Amino acid sequence: MTATPRLSLPLLAAGQAQKHVTHNDALTRLDALVHLTVDSRSAGTPPAVPSELSAFIIPPGATGAFAGRTDQIALFEDGGWIFLMPRPGWQAWVADEAEHNLWTGSEWRRDSPLSSLGASLWGVNGTADMTTRFVVQAPASLFNHDGAGHQLKLNKAAAGETASLLFQDGYSGRAEIGLAGDDDLHLKVSGDGAAWTEALTVERSTGEVSLPATLWASAGNLLLNGDLQINQRGFAGGALAAGIYGFDRWKAGSVGATISVAGYDLTLSAGALVQPVEPALWGLSSFAGLPLTLSVEGLSGGALAVTVGSVSGSITAGTGRRSVTLTPAVGDTGALPVRLAPVGPAVTLRRIKLEFGRRASAWVPRPATLEELLCARYFWRFESSLSVDAYQAAGGAVGHTPMLPARMRATPSASFAVSGMVNVAGGSPALTVLSRREARVSVTASAVGRVQAAFGSIAFDAEL
Repeated sequence: MTATPRLSLPLLAAGQAQKHVTHNDALTRLDALVHLTVDSRSAGTPPAVPSELSAFIIPPGATGAFAGRTDQIALFEDGGWIFLMPRPGWQAWVADEAEHNLWTGSEWRRDSPLSSLGASLWGVNGTADMTTRFVVQAPASLFNHDGAGHQLKLNKAAAGETASLLFQDGYSGRAEIGLAGDDDLHLKVSGDGAAWTEALTVERSTGEVSLPATLWASAGNLLLNGDLQINQRGFAGGALAAGIYGFDRWKAGSVGATISVAGYDLTLSAGALVQPVEPALWGLSSFAGLPLTLSVEGLSGGALAVTVGSVSGSITAGTGRRSVTLTPAVGDTGALPVRLAPVGPAVTLRRIKLEFGRRASAWVPRPATLEELLCARYFWRFESSLSVDAYQAAGGAVGHTPMLPARMRATPSASFAVSGMVNVAGGSPALTVLSRREARVSVTASAVGRVQAAFGSIAFDAEL
């Protein structure tokens, strides 16, 4: 044996010449290794001017004289470097960290729970790893105060990251609360750890609470006919010229639109759909400065460009309800145009919703009769004909005054057609708008006797 088994100190051989050299070398190593102090364990290159006290734990990827000697101890001795392979249990004080380190047989690690830098892994009755670096396996855990209060802090690097508490069943997530993907507070639940439902959100600036999955707590839709089920004009789908209305409350944008509806699925192939939203209908003078969230369901085919007033955003394709939040600018007064257009190819979507706030809530349809009355504020078509039938003297007028189902937004324009005329003076059939709620149809008898006329295709239009 030429060296000691623990510290690798050189031994004198029988009859060895110049025994003082071997002896002094052993003393030098002993001086270095007992109460071992190294300059650093992160220096990847040897110092340019080392001293007799220079010592290092060599990190991975080192270069120069340290290359290929990861985790070895480098000692500068007699003008050169010597390298020792540590044995399990060897200890070293790392000067630039002011930390005590221990060689486990596979790694150097801090060996004190009181370390100012802390242990890189810590397991209490469990095994920590590089992802879950602190593990406690116990019936309970206690974080107690130290004379006053106590805060448990979870910090994240940026707004788009997550800082949350995740509750699991068999290591499968069931509930999560925290800052998930932004700086608002979220509470989510899951039945399988894969599909998640957001149950509650709290807006970070205002404290506004949303319950996206609770139908009775869903916000009202500022859009009318968001599912395009009301179609008084009888639009069959296809191309719409610029500014022309098809399905109630929806008109084509400045370059027209090509649309179709199958059930609740709206396919927008080209152009844009626009709905002007009247703030007065919702008790406001303006939407300017109010955060509004537009959402759709089951968007497929590509992204959807959304413009609310003068501000724009987009919604990416995906399952479920997807949204974008936009805040109309100061100049966005009066009727607020809401514009939808495919970013690229045709898109298909369902149930368009615009609501106050920064969160999309569940789709809750208004009762059909109420939705129809709200649409009738802007456009109303008489579903049957209105007959005039009376005896009258020559030149006498015969008329009827129908009431509109809802008070229209403004005094409407009217259109009609007349058929089945008997004893009607030429040019006398008329439809006169009396107010935002009343109109009168009339004819004049050309001769004494029975006068008949059927007014059909009656429509009143007060669209924006």
